[in-house]
Amino acid sequence: MLERLLRVLGASILLTMLGIAQGHAADADLVIVNARIFDGVHEKLREDAAVVVVQQKIVAVVDSNAAPAARERIDAGGRVLVPGLIDAHVHPTISIAISQLRDADPNYLAARGATEGRNILLRGFTTIRDMGGPSFGLKQAIDEGLVEGPRIFPSGAIISQTSGHGDFRNRTAESRRFGGPTDALERMGYGRIADGPDEVLTAVREQLRQGATQIKLAAGGGISSMYDPIDSVQYVEEELRAAVRAAADFGTYVAVHAYTPAAIRRSVEAGVRSIEHAHLIDEATMKLIAERGVYLSPQAYVFSGVFAAGGAAAPAQPSAQSAKSAQVSVGLDRMMQLAKRYGVKVAFGTDVFGSPKVFPWESREFGARLRWFSSFEILKQATSTNGELLALSATRNPYAEGKLGVVEPGAWADFLLVEGNPLTDVRVLENPEQNLRLIVKNGRIVKRTL
Repeated sequence: MLERLLRVLGASILLTMLGIAQGHAADADLVIVNARIFDGVHEKLREDAAVVVVQQKIVAVVDSNAAPAARERIDAGGRVLVPGLIDAHVHPTISIAISQLRDADPNYLAARGATEGRNILLRGFTTIRDMGGPSFGLKQAIDEGLVEGPRIFPSGAIISQTSGHGDFRNRTAESRRFGGPTDALERMGYGRIADGPDEVLTAVREQLRQGATQIKLAAGGGISSMYDPIDSVQYVEEELRAAVRAAADFGTYVAVHAYTPAAIRRSVEAGVRSIEHAHLIDEATMKLIAERGVYLSPQAYVFSGVFAAGGAAAPAQPSAQSAKSAQVSVGLDRMMQLAKRYGVKVAFGTDVFGSPKVFPWESREFGARLRWFSSFEILKQATSTNGELLALSATRNPYAEGKLGVVEPGAWADFLLVEGNPLTDVRVLENPEQNLRLIVKNGRIVKRTL
């Protein structure tokens, strides 16, 4: 009883300090009452609680009976309220197969990107980190309210060496160094081929000039690229360090695509802060990641065999790509076990791209991780852990005025009301159409089916 009284008194003092007093009709813009709140950090829900929103921010989390008057008041009906979800690895502007991009009308691609952006938001992802693609315009349109979509932390073009994962030229295409033209996908902003420290510096600075919040480099072989073996190690130390230094000079960091221990270790030693994929990592390299505090950004569902030969129904892939997908998928279980054993900071990302059939798989990542993590751990990865990863963008963070991935005073007003308890079974988030009853982004109601 005393604890509850102190909480009510504390809430009243906080609301008074914020200039929000009970009894005034327009004290807050939005109040959600009678909610069970997961704050993004702690496993225990706060019962019978209220979230108070003024403009675009959460200004207080209080007991329901201490909630102030508001322009709009919503009764959560005892449902669980969670922070807006964050996808740390997605490609909304690669909305069709990479092989089809160079011949597509740019206006069509823009429309497809906007459509996928809205769908991502309706799956509960109020923020994403775009890990490669020309999403600067989409981000601007969303921020200006022209279209609905998640907050975007754009990387811009994937920076790659010649013959690397971001080199999407046809096999017979001549290098521009030997008189060949710049590839269409480079001109469109999907990739940038850069060789040597000087070119890498220029390529990084180009993306930062356009508004990149972090830099994406390809440091090893990939699946969607046709001519680089998975085991290839890409970029020498001097090139990686040049990229890290250029990003750091702008107050941000480098993330790399890499699967193998050699590619990962070289990148970590160069100062990279986020490893994307890492499915073929070994124990020693996982220990290094843990020691250096580097984030691991893996994906479970799309590497569970769905793209490999004999996998579940998926858009057709060339046989070489299917073989590479199968090669990478075999390391999934060991990678996740090692990450958990060494307490690595595991981000939540999905790597969906390339087809309208694939984007809805974004929500399947939740259940796919239950093999290694609890529902609480997975939900925390998709909220506060990802929020901490995004904060590494530091002075390049376009949303630095508030925190992301948490429900607390001063955070952006991004949250969801969920039918069912995702802390008990995170798979309720796999059916967003039915189970996401309220989506609020930036203090504005995007969806309400209460």
